[in-house]
Amino acid sequence: MAYGWGDSIRNLATGYFASVMATGIVSIALFLKGVRELSAIWFAIAIALYVLMIGAHLLRLVWFPREVWRDLTSANKVFGYFTFIAGTDVLGTRFTLSGIYSVAMGLGIAALVSWLVLTYFILTFLLFYNTQPVEKVINGSWLVITVSCESLAALGSALADYLPHQHTGLLFVAYAFWSLGIILYLIFIALIMHRFFFYPMTASDLSPPYWINMGAMAITTLAGSRLVLYPHATTFLLSVRPFVQGFTIMLWVWGTWWIPFLVLIGIWKYFVYKERFAYEPNLWSMVFPLGMYTAACETMSSINGLHFVHILVSGELWTAVTAWTVVAISFLVQLFGKNRAAAAAQHLHKAG
Repeated sequence: MAYGWGDSIRNLATGYFASVMATGIVSIALFLKGVRELSAIWFAIAIALYVLMIGAHLLRLVWFPREVWRDLTSANKVFGYFTFIAGTDVLGTRFTLSGIYSVAMGLGIAALVSWLVLTYFILTFLLFYNTQPVEKVINGSWLVITVSCESLAALGSALADYLPHQHTGLLFVAYAFWSLGIILYLIFIALIMHRFFFYPMTASDLSPPYWINMGAMAITTLAGSRLVLYPHATTFLLSVRPFVQGFTIMLWVWGTWWIPFLVLIGIWKYFVYKERFAYEPNLWSMVFPLGMYTAACETMSSINGLHFVHILVSGELWTAVTAWTVVAISFLVQLFGKNRAAAAAQHLHKAG
């Protein structure tokens, strides 16, 4: 085990697949906006990150199984593993935009199986083994379970035309996951708001995953808009389309409401409380909602009567690209700085 890399693998964050989510959704947003060359670059980076993260997590499982089990049985960390499911689906959706449906289908199957295993494992753990009070463990990462549901809905609707014989079933499953994601969001956001307003909060409590409060609604808007706009709707989908459209717009409004509030939280954290900005894996959980909000607005603006929403797309897109770039540079600076420090420590150890 290389000196320095072992600690990085040991301490690998459960939510590190948020880097794939963030990179993939920026690629999708650029594609939808018509910036195809840049979209292809971000797509390639997303694939590379996906492979890298899978390798890192497998190494952690082999080298540090106790740490993996510790995270799987930690109520404030385990929901981070849902970023694998969401990242897989976001990447799969990007493959559909390139017409590579067979890979997208394989990723969708892997995401669905992982979702079933992880969801029922977490519910069982919380019900029978967790002893910590909710105010001690709940955070924005819990809402990644909603993001995973909505990502399955979005990918399912994207694959419906590729699998015409399963068209009806795929669209129903997409609607089912869209609905389930909303229900889970409503449960968890109530607990998060209770934590916000009725318990003491410190700057460290207000971590970047709280941007998922908005990001979960952005991907719900995207998935709902895709169901509304689906060109070959089934009889069932036609019957629920007014409900889906109305609820989608309502949730987009709620997600939009969060943006100024989250900005105010950031101002308080970094300028009032003066916490030093430094790279942390959770920052990818802030980039993803920005990219997803862009893709959601782009898609929703195609619904009749909502074309005015498109005015938000350009500003949000380049905000997401800028945020991604800042986080990526911060990651590289920390990575190479840490490796230089590890190499120096190793040299001193050998010299001694």
